[in-house]
Amino acid sequence: METIKKIIPNISEFKQYLRSLIAEMEYSHSSLTNKRLELWLFNRVHLGNGQVSPGYFDQRLYDLCQRIYPGCDIGLLTYHGKERGGSCGLIAPHRDHDYAQPLAVSLNLGVAEFVIDGKTHVLNDGEIVKFNCKLSHAVPRILSEERFSLVLWKLNEAKGYRSQMMTPIDW
Repeated sequence: METIKKIIPNISEFKQYLRSLIAEMEYSHSSLTNKRLELWLFNRVHLGNGQVSPGYFDQRLYDLCQRIYPGCDIGLLTYHGKERGGSCGLIAPHRDHDYAQPLAVSLNLGVAEFVIDGKTHVLNDGEIVKFNCKLSHAVPRILSEERFSLVLWKLNEAKGYRSQMMTPIDW
């Protein structure tokens, strides 16, 4: 895992913007989480059958994600907090599905423990990290009342995963 320079100039404003997206989120279907609100960005992958379909698209979020990880075409926004009856942002140890190339870049908003390859790290508010998502990783504890996690990948075209992203131009 490697920490990347923070590029979010106004964290509190960005968190407020992300709170406006909570209404778009759905509870995860993953057996690795419990009552976690999430929103697939740009593309969405059905983890059972590997089907790629268009995900949520917002130009402001897309532009920010391209600044964080140029060329990314899939992301997952998760929420931990009290909105919408509560959401737990924890996830058990896992390796990311074949849809993703090995490099993942994550923006952490809040404070959480992140375990990768058996090593525990504390992710601080506004911190951006990159890591190999094919190594076992987890979020066992969240240390702030509210946390957003924005994880970005590139689809693994070598394994047959192709973007289905719809932008405003496609509408």
